[in-house]
Amino acid sequence: MVQSAERYRVERIGSSAPLAILVTILAGVLFAGGCGQQDTQSDAESQPEASTSEAILLPQEALVGLDVVQTYFPEIEQQTATSENSTASGTPDATRMVIYEGGDGRRVTVSVDRYPSPDAAATAFEQAIDNSEVVPGFAALPAPADVGDKAFAGSVTQGDDTHIGYGALAGEYVIGVTSAGYPATTENVEKLAGLTRDAVEKATA
Repeated sequence: MVQSAERYRVERIGSSAPLAILVTILAGVLFAGGCGQQDTQSDAESQPEASTSEAILLPQEALVGLDVVQTYFPEIEQQTATSENSTASGTPDATRMVIYEGGDGRRVTVSVDRYPSPDAAATAFEQAIDNSEVVPGFAALPAPADVGDKAFAGSVTQGDDTHIGYGALAGEYVIGVTSAGYPATTENVEKLAGLTRDAVEKATA
């Protein structure tokens, strides 16, 4: 699924870098949480909070809640899963990923990874840029303005399935927000950009 052909470029605040960073940081969201490969439960409260790495789980209060997600995507009905973000780049000391889903199967996934220092977060962010490869079907999107220290965005379309992903580096945090099942229209992209901005503000508050 990964190819080593020409690397795409992604707009970031203050510079440009390979779009592959989105793949590394958000691959698990785009192709697990986003595509429905991760098991979910209709009752979010019965979902165990699992962590299989040395990183601890961030408190869920560090992530935007269902009410904020519904501000942008009112058709999203419930939280269906929460766990560590096992695809986080580098070595975060705490992570959490939450998946929200609508009755029609569309999803919004939010992840926050906290690193021991801003330098560690920036190193993980840059390592992802340098070492990632390209997912077929990836297309660049404008990075959201004034979000964290650096930001990136893109969409992946494979067949009839489209996922939009936004990510930001903010101090010692890397925040990711993706949608699955939404076409990459201007309206949907702007909604996800707004949600990303809210997610960064919440994580770094």
